[in-house]
Order: sequence, then structure tokens, then C-alpha cells
Amino acid sequence: MWIVRWTVIALLIIAILGVSLQNTERVEITILNWQSGSIPIYLVIYVAFATGMIVFLLVATYYQFQHQLLVRKMVQEIKELKSRNEEFEEEEELDE
Repeated sequence: MWIVRWTVIALLIIAILGVSLQNTERVEITILNWQSGSIPIYLVIYVAFATGMIVFLLVATYYQFQHQLLVRKMVQEIKELKSRNEEFEEEEELDE
């Protein structure tokens, strides 16, 4: 299994190097009134990718916490329902 992992890592590094070597042109970025200096386009691609991954991580973490909160609430509700069910069963046994 470690061979597969290292092979995938090596292929990713080769792909990243390939993208970097093919996109060495320099660009200027303008956002509103701010303008960057001349930077390589591969750097722009990597920064955009990293920003997207960070945003995705934050959103995914938020939803994970929401789901865990919902699961805890449901587990508590199940415990309460089991307790009620046991009470009803005891009452039925007493009535018989």
C-alpha cells in the first residue's frame, strides 16, 4: 500500500512541476484600485487553488459541526423515547 501512496505523491509532484514549467509567463492582477506587480501565472493558479481549498475546508467543517450537533440531539431524543417506552411497558404490565 505504501508503494501506491508514494507513486501517487510522485505523480502529483510531477504534475505540479509540469504545470509550473508550462505557465512561466508573468501577469499583473488588478483588483479594484490595487494592482500587483508582475508575478508568474503558476503562482496565481496555486494561490487561487489554495484559497478555494481553505474556503472549502471552512464550509465543510461548519457543516460537519452542524451534523454532529444534530446527531447528538437525535441520540438524546432516542434515549428519551426509550425511557418513555419502558415506562409505558411497565404501566401495561401493571394493568394486566
